[in-house]
Amino acid sequence: MNNFKLLTLLLFALFIATCSTRLGAQENELCFDCHNDPELTGATGDTLYVDSKKWTASIHNRMELECVSCHMDLAGFDDWPHPEHLEKVDCSICHDEAYELWQQGIHGLQAQAKGDLDAAGCAACHGSHYIMAVDEASSLVYPTNLPHTCLNCHGDPGLADKHEGMGRAEVAGMYLESVHGKALEKSGLVISATCSSCHGSHKIPSLEDFYPRIPEICGSCHAGIYEDYLQGVHGSAFVEGNRDVPICTDCHGEHNIRDSGDPESTINPRTVAETCSHCHEDMALSRKYGLPVGRLESYRSTYHGIALNLGDISVANCGSCHGYHNVRASSDPKSSIHPANLASTCGKCHPNAGENFATGKIHVQDSPQENILAWLIKRAYLIFISGLIGGFIAYICIDLVAHRRRKRSVGKERMNGGEGPER
Repeated sequence: MNNFKLLTLLLFALFIATCSTRLGAQENELCFDCHNDPELTGATGDTLYVDSKKWTASIHNRMELECVSCHMDLAGFDDWPHPEHLEKVDCSICHDEAYELWQQGIHGLQAQAKGDLDAAGCAACHGSHYIMAVDEASSLVYPTNLPHTCLNCHGDPGLADKHEGMGRAEVAGMYLESVHGKALEKSGLVISATCSSCHGSHKIPSLEDFYPRIPEICGSCHAGIYEDYLQGVHGSAFVEGNRDVPICTDCHGEHNIRDSGDPESTINPRTVAETCSHCHEDMALSRKYGLPVGRLESYRSTYHGIALNLGDISVANCGSCHGYHNVRASSDPKSSIHPANLASTCGKCHPNAGENFATGKIHVQDSPQENILAWLIKRAYLIFISGLIGGFIAYICIDLVAHRRRKRSVGKERMNGGEGPER
């Protein structure tokens, strides 16, 4: 008897579910009787068209949701057509966790606290009627589509000018030409970093909250490099709270990160010295931390710097000697520029380098305080060369003037009937 009752209940539940599905399909068909018309517009001229085929392919339809599941104020409505202005769809009814995270992020905070209508909500990122599952290639938030979805707002100069915290639109657009963007779009590498990889998805932090986490965020993909950075003088200081030291974005850029082989990269051999000089040529930082100044100028005056300026990118630059991520002080025994390690460091390019190869001073500035003898010799050489070249120029000018005078004299003699002076 109990089994009979249980079977009856199951059949009744199945009957109710079947009826609900049929009723939902009928209600959707009722909506599409009007909204499947491409020419349907509202009072303001906005389209009210909903493509029934695209809706059928959406994740919501595949989950057997109805139009009234989202437009709940129309549930049970029978006086068609319905009013044009409906209640705003509340996605949090089903997606409560994502909604709570969104509320805590910069978009949600802007929308709630400041009533910013431009702040991205659910539909701005996921779409409205044609929402696809996040792991489907046609989804607006699928890795290959996400940058373009974000750029709908962050690449809009009008919105960027209106909202100071968005930054410049052209900066966000640089992502597409970055090493990450090219790997994603041109190579189809969907594991490449996208907007959400760095900024998050629903709980997007403000730039103030985002900045301290940048090394850690980059390290989630570049784990080995992150470990090297933490062991170096820059990373260890940053972990201790020093915000003057460089982090990943200071050297590599933010959205416009490029491969080191790209001539426009900030870490290309042609430009890496200038990148390092942003801090090491800063007088305020030099005074604050007692750092030596004139590193860029002294490098450029060496053979390496001169050769680089002439186009030889194989010569040593800052990273060749000091390292890139695991940069250490010269007093650190593990530093590549520690006296005990210099021969090995130089030996990377100069195989025969011995202990005495790099015993001289590397960064020598052109001042009498650094090396009075070298300073005097250079000045004497410059005076000698300048005098020599100046003498040649003076001799040529005097000779030209004399030649012109002789030519004029010969012309006058001929005009007077003479033969001119003998030559």
